[in-house]
Amino acid sequence: MNKIILVGVGRMGAAMLQGWIESLGQGFSFVGIDPHPAIDKAILIKQAADNPHVDFHSSIEDMPDSGPAAAIVLATKPQHIAKALVDVATFIDVNTLVISVAAGVTLGTLKQNCPPGQPVIRAMPNIGAMVGKSATAACASEDVDQEGRNLAEMLFNAIGRLTWLVDESDLHTVTAVSGSGPAYFFAMCEAMITAAVTAGLPIEISTALVLDTISASGRLLDETPDPAKLRETVTSPNGTTAAGLAALSKNAKLNSMVAEAIKAARQRSTELSG
Repeated sequence: MNKIILVGVGRMGAAMLQGWIESLGQGFSFVGIDPHPAIDKAILIKQAADNPHVDFHSSIEDMPDSGPAAAIVLATKPQHIAKALVDVATFIDVNTLVISVAAGVTLGTLKQNCPPGQPVIRAMPNIGAMVGKSATAACASEDVDQEGRNLAEMLFNAIGRLTWLVDESDLHTVTAVSGSGPAYFFAMCEAMITAAVTAGLPIEISTALVLDTISASGRLLDETPDPAKLRETVTSPNGTTAAGLAALSKNAKLNSMVAEAIKAARQRSTELSG
């Protein structure tokens, strides 16, 4: 039985835990640890009561000593990572995979707070985990063998899709693109709703039209993962869509705004890793 201990059941941790419980069956048991989880404790406690392979504790001190875990997943605030690793030390042996999803916590920092030779992974999932669609990128230390990679893939593919990186510094760009990316699309929705209201549509209608449009766009991209092809499909020559796109692309306006947003987010990620 692969025991997975999740330290931190905030929004991201809760999304991961729910995805694992729903998607990973035989061969796994899960322990969530958080005094103030993002989802109702009663839900977690009921899941633990209904499923012998799910457990929940308010603190690590409450856990029985049941031997080392296959993986420790750290979803705490970055400043709490070092303490969390000390607290779970009794559940770590040389084969335990330590995974951090805390922003800005480097592989080097994880290694400094683990025994020598500990296999560690730094991962960056996004809010899509809440609906099983997380775009996750990860970087592994040299101590992670193929079995460790396979375990990480099972965990993160259960909540979306995992992509491996070779260069850890690329996680700054990942943070800016997929980590922060959903917020850019949400902001675009807000801007479109505002523009529709300004043009005279009631806010309720504006909101429904924009949200249905972006939802359908996501579905189309799932079926045809080629945004350029889809853009061409919906754009008739000299039509209304072409006119709108021309306004967005005038003076490279859209490309410039997106590039500036990603540059700013990447720079902030670099600063936080300090």
